[in-house]
Amino acid sequence: MKTKNKLPGVLNFEKLFNTLSKFMELKFEIFELKVKEQAVAMISNFIAIAIIATFGLFMIFFSSLALGYYLNGLLGSNFLGFVIIGFIYLFISILLLIFKDKLITNHLLQAFFSDTLTRDEDEQD
Repeated sequence: MKTKNKLPGVLNFEKLFNTLSKFMELKFEIFELKVKEQAVAMISNFIAIAIIATFGLFMIFFSSLALGYYLNGLLGSNFLGFVIIGFIYLFISILLLIFKDKLITNHLLQAFFSDTLTRDEDEQD
């Protein structure tokens, strides 16, 4: 009679162990899916930004050419309009170099951490 009482206890322990192992497998699969989801989101964001940046650079390039030719016509020169455009870009580059922390780094850090904090708050709810 005692062996019958011990046997169901052993079976319950095995059932508990199997349930816990399945639970841990499911938790690991959920973790894998979340990592994959974040990787896909990061890659798709990078591709979208790369495409937008490429078209933006084309827009800047062709607008600069158009403005250069327009200034050449106004100034009666073959190259002076392009020199002016070059100096404008030099001035913008110097400004960006001087104010890079305020204009670029801080905004990138805020964007990254606000996204991370928002995601953490959503996971807690």
